[in-house]
Amino acid sequence: MLQSIRERAQGVVAWFIVVLISVPFALFGINSYLGGGSESVAAVVNGDDISQRDFENGYRDFRQNLRQRLGENYRPEMIDEAKLRQEVLQIMIRNRLLVQKSADLGLRVGDDHVKQVIASLPGFQVGGRFSQDAFERGVRLQGLTPTGFLEEIRVGLVSEQLSKAVTGSEFTTQSELDSLVRLRLQKREFEYLTVPAATFLARVEVSDEAVATYYAAHQNEYMAPERVKIQYLDLDVASIAKTLKSDDEALQAYYNQHQSQYRTAEERRASHILIPVEEGADESAVKKAEAEATAVLERVKQGEDFPALAKELSKDPGSAEEGGDLGFFEAGVMEQAFDDAVFALAVGEVSDLVRTPFGFHIIKLTEIREPSGKSFEEARAEVEQAYLKSEAERLYYEYAERLGNLAYEESDSLQPAADALGMQIKESDWINREGGEGILAAPKVVNAAFSEDVMVSGHNSEAIELNAEHILVLRVVDHEEAAIKSLDQVADLIKDQLRIQQAIELANKQGAELVSRLNKGDTLTKVATELGVTVQPPKQISRDEQTLSPELVKQLFAMGRPESGKPLYGQLALSNGDLALLALHSVTDGTMEQANELGGEAALNDALQRSRGKSYFQHLQGNLRASAEVTITAEAER
Repeated sequence: MLQSIRERAQGVVAWFIVVLISVPFALFGINSYLGGGSESVAAVVNGDDISQRDFENGYRDFRQNLRQRLGENYRPEMIDEAKLRQEVLQIMIRNRLLVQKSADLGLRVGDDHVKQVIASLPGFQVGGRFSQDAFERGVRLQGLTPTGFLEEIRVGLVSEQLSKAVTGSEFTTQSELDSLVRLRLQKREFEYLTVPAATFLARVEVSDEAVATYYAAHQNEYMAPERVKIQYLDLDVASIAKTLKSDDEALQAYYNQHQSQYRTAEERRASHILIPVEEGADESAVKKAEAEATAVLERVKQGEDFPALAKELSKDPGSAEEGGDLGFFEAGVMEQAFDDAVFALAVGEVSDLVRTPFGFHIIKLTEIREPSGKSFEEARAEVEQAYLKSEAERLYYEYAERLGNLAYEESDSLQPAADALGMQIKESDWINREGGEGILAAPKVVNAAFSEDVMVSGHNSEAIELNAEHILVLRVVDHEEAAIKSLDQVADLIKDQLRIQQAIELANKQGAELVSRLNKGDTLTKVATELGVTVQPPKQISRDEQTLSPELVKQLFAMGRPESGKPLYGQLALSNGDLALLALHSVTDGTMEQANELGGEAALNDALQRSRGKSYFQHLQGNLRASAEVTITAEAER
């Protein structure tokens, strides 16, 4: 019953990520080239079918690729499945057009190259070498035959040839590089003043008749959106945890089972000298090793330096060079006999001979690290919180399944599910297709609320997974169609819009008059005094200036070059209603000596080539798509 992904992308970032991943996907690994026969068709491209099966496989592969690339950052709620399906289908159509164009141009890839590419794929390697078994198994998992997979790789490589042929054929001239640096690193010195919007707004009067006239001509701009009210039940781990109780016995048991989270065990540091005995050695070999170890032990007891003896005599390659030091370890890490000996010693003591499967050991305890962390009493609050959460998680999946089933079985009401699970039905305010507040803003909640089955047929929704620990079911209890708002509802809004429009017109008119005066010899200072404003001191800025309005910076760099010693004046009505008067004093071009500020001449050359090549390749794709005969079936658009 639980669904694992959202149905709408949220924001520019989500689709930026999708676009990034679309680029390699458009050139490689789409299962869309073979297929045919009597299968249902998703699209027909210049008479060439893309089967529904290949489309579904391509969409599945894209989703898997997306999940792998994002890793822990993968969020199903960012995905609008309907939109993503269409994006994938368009990619497959563009890719099919590239395949057709490659065939027209006679591009080919040999068998040896295809095999080399396949052999280099990590998924088909075992121990760094190509594995035929891994290859056949991986191909079967994709529902393909080895021959079919080879053809897919071949087609992908041919398409890549076309891409590289276009993107790699561009070059840049020194003149283009000079122009790029000159303009990109250009700096402009100017001064300016602003006349506040209030100056112009105070001179604007908007009549009721003007508001009514504007409303009559623009009614469609003032639609009240379609909206619904919903009832819903939402279930999450946190709310379940609040209903649970605990006792000392259960908490103590949980603490004991998870003690490493709250307390570190005692650790001991030891050094040893190993005289090895090979596995299966006969009695004489054992006695020889034991005699050798006894002799070493005697030397230790006589006061010889333990680390020095370990370096000289120990046959443990991992510790001998460190003077036999094994570092810190907890009880239970070493062989039982070794472990028992270490934890029976006092610091500085040396053991008798200790026999393990490795041979004979002489052990010296060098340091004890006492246990640390929190006792049960000290950690009780944390333990209780963790215990209740773990119990709530255990119950959540059972309750979630029951909630989904009950909402489905009693589809005309949420009350049976609420009664069975002891939950309280919640009700929303009006929400439109943009969503409501909190969890009601989730795209999948909105899609469910406005779906035909829920809004029109009056059924409960399926269980909607908000995240891994939170689900919701809903039903619509009231519905209003979209309608034009009345004049009374929007009169104030229209009046404000008209006032701003007229204020901007006044600002532009006055700005033109002031620029004319400045060009005839008046100064910014004189104009500022008359207007009661201040001229901002001269400032030199680049295109990356962050302290000024972007629209002001854009206007400044759109102005021409001033004559030597004579400012160039301009005006700009800002979006907030202010009027800016600009006096551009000088323009300083960037030079190739400054190219390092942009990464260096070589990097700029590469960037220009890549940008132009990418642009031409996109034009090629656009032209192929515009001239193609493409039919998309209704099944693919679902």
